[in-house]
Amino acid sequence: MRIASWNINGIRARRDSLLGWIDRKKPDILVLEELKAQEKDIPEEIVAMQGYKKYWNGSAFRKGYSGVGLLLKEGLCGECRLEIPEFDCENRTVVLHGSNLSVIGTYVPRGDGDAHYAVKLGYLSDLGTYILELLREGRQVIHTGDINVAHTDLDVHHSQNKPGIVGLRPEERAAIDRHLEIGLHDIMRERFPDKKDMFTWWPYWKGARERNLGWRIDCFYLSKGLIGDVVDVRIDSAEKSSDHAPVILDIRSCAL
Repeated sequence: MRIASWNINGIRARRDSLLGWIDRKKPDILVLEELKAQEKDIPEEIVAMQGYKKYWNGSAFRKGYSGVGLLLKEGLCGECRLEIPEFDCENRTVVLHGSNLSVIGTYVPRGDGDAHYAVKLGYLSDLGTYILELLREGRQVIHTGDINVAHTDLDVHHSQNKPGIVGLRPEERAAIDRHLEIGLHDIMRERFPDKKDMFTWWPYWKGARERNLGWRIDCFYLSKGLIGDVVDVRIDSAEKSSDHAPVILDIRSCAL
């Protein structure tokens, strides 16, 4: 099974790039972040695309803002159930429940400004509580998306690592620590524990992407029972239509 996550920074602006990427990579499940569109404004070519069921939590909170979606290959799941959890805010969460596996897609608030920073910390706390409940039920969990936190100094280029910047603050990193403490695993960092310059997002500053002055903020977190079945996890840095690169997880026994 191939599961992918991609902050496309506007599904209408990235329509052709998205369709081409899906055709090339053929994900079984694709989580999309930052749609910047209400469901009624999703491009018709994507809505009509054959072979996938589509679930949207569009930009109803504010037009052209946030929004997430999930594409599921048809025939992959017999009795899957979609959930928008109660803690969801600003159309940032989509969850697919299978018989024993839950795939959680999130676009965590960036947290600029004091008020929105508080929203971010509250969202991360509520998300952790939600995941813990799923784990206590005995479910396997895959959490993926744009986390908007560089968990360690290794996850941000040294030129961007400035004290007090949102995305690097101790309380944000502590929230990710708690997610790992309850039983999730940052599969990419565990696979490449010492690798530097492994980034998924780059500022729009001139030359930032070409010089790889980025952050690793798009992640896959897996529950323990799935770790042994991971075949590969990688960043598709060749796809440059968005300011974020897609992240791809290939996993063996992951029946929904």
